[in-house]
Amino acid sequence: MFISLEQATAFDAIVNKGTVQKAAESLNKGHSAVLYLIRTLESQLNLKLFDRSGYRNKLTTEGQTVLKYCRKMLDAQNDLRAVCKNLQHGWEPSLKLIYDGVVDFDSIGNALFELNEFKSPTEIKVVSAFLGDVENKYETEDADMMVTILPIKRRELQAIPLRPFRMFLVSHPEHSLGKEKSRKLEIQELEDHTYIRVGAASHPIGLSTDNIDFSSYFYVNDFHTKKQAILKKLGFGWLPEYMVKTELKNKTLKILPTEIQNTSLFNPKLFHRRAELIGKMGQQLLKSFRRQDD
Repeated sequence: MFISLEQATAFDAIVNKGTVQKAAESLNKGHSAVLYLIRTLESQLNLKLFDRSGYRNKLTTEGQTVLKYCRKMLDAQNDLRAVCKNLQHGWEPSLKLIYDGVVDFDSIGNALFELNEFKSPTEIKVVSAFLGDVENKYETEDADMMVTILPIKRRELQAIPLRPFRMFLVSHPEHSLGKEKSRKLEIQELEDHTYIRVGAASHPIGLSTDNIDFSSYFYVNDFHTKKQAILKKLGFGWLPEYMVKTELKNKTLKILPTEIQNTSLFNPKLFHRRAELIGKMGQQLLKSFRRQDD
């Protein structure tokens, strides 16, 4: 039995795009050519990969398993291309890093600054995302590295630990929760107030508030906006220590006294592909991050 990369590519495209026609367009192939590839694949495997009873192609249980291994084939092909390109040129044409916006950019910026001395032609792109979207963006943008505070699904990636940081549950001192001074706030009291969150999706990250159902939510796009919303007394929420040091000192923000944990420690990590899959500039960036960890 032989499965070609062309068949695996067509199979993956149909799943990603939803229809044979859209897959054909994305691959710059004719509809009949892609249909032939998937039908010959099913014939060779003697398996039905799609349930075609509905409007959209839906994977069968067998199809889900075959897709997993086809994608491993395609990943191996991409890895081989990356290795060959690095062997041929040394300096990679581009380097992309996805990082969680809750992490202090200073450590990332310091590592990137060290790259200036190499005068490399490599184009460096740094993109911020938040929580679970970091790994999603790493996948969709085919990035080289990512910095995240969450466990990841891709076990083949290697990790470099970065500097830990703390998060505090805070409000403005004049917010109704912030006015409490003599006792610890109960969960029910927190539930009755607006909780400010980055992003609409809920990603449990080990905070004491993860499982609380608040009466209302205020969603923002990033932590700097979240900080401004809390300063405007629009609600309360978690902010990283590096972002609120000044405000806590001058008492324009306050760590809430609560029965639940009001501080939490996070250990961000830089995840990257195996060393041989990374070009010269990527290798230098990894060295910069390791020096910070020493």
